[in-house]
Amino acid sequence: MQQLLTGKKRLPGFTGEWKNYKLYEVGNITTGNTPSTKDESLYGEKFLFITPVDLGNCKYVKKSERMLSEKGASISRMIPAGSIFFSCIGTIGKMGIATRDCITNQQINAIEVKENYNNEFIYYQIFSNKEQIDKLTAKQAVPIINKKTFSNFIISSPFLPEQKAIAAVLTTADEEIMVLESDLSRLRQEKKALMQQLLTGKRRVTVD
Repeated sequence: MQQLLTGKKRLPGFTGEWKNYKLYEVGNITTGNTPSTKDESLYGEKFLFITPVDLGNCKYVKKSERMLSEKGASISRMIPAGSIFFSCIGTIGKMGIATRDCITNQQINAIEVKENYNNEFIYYQIFSNKEQIDKLTAKQAVPIINKKTFSNFIISSPFLPEQKAIAAVLTTADEEIMVLESDLSRLRQEKKALMQQLLTGKRRVTVD
């Protein structure tokens, strides 16, 4: 991942110089907002309302703990599907990609990637640089990276075709990891059930 995202390792058929870009150059960055929690009519089951608690479990964000109504969405900043989430207040660096149009709270900066860039590639670039971004956090009671600082963070990128190819390789790797983690979780559950049976005598071992 580090080699592919720094250009140290190139995929077959790709050449050309990588260039540095500030995040605001690769996408439109929007900081979310929270509709008044005192007005219940603003909340409902219509639009996802993404907060940091909804990020970090997987790359693609498909659900949220709370949702907004049509009215709540109308007074909020709509984030288009495909945008990249990055939490910049409180817990720094939780990420995800929007699977549909949604709204975020003020703890999240969303990047709507421009047409010359691949959102999956930019996601992986930011993900691989989270430690560097975290160093920009203001040291205070509630950790925060302001929008200007975040927008000026520099990443490196090749032309779009190579971006797509790199993103495809890393996405395939992620999918394989998810399958392995699912298998591991299943095996752990099977082991736990077997231990309970063996250690309570409900299942006996046959000795030849």
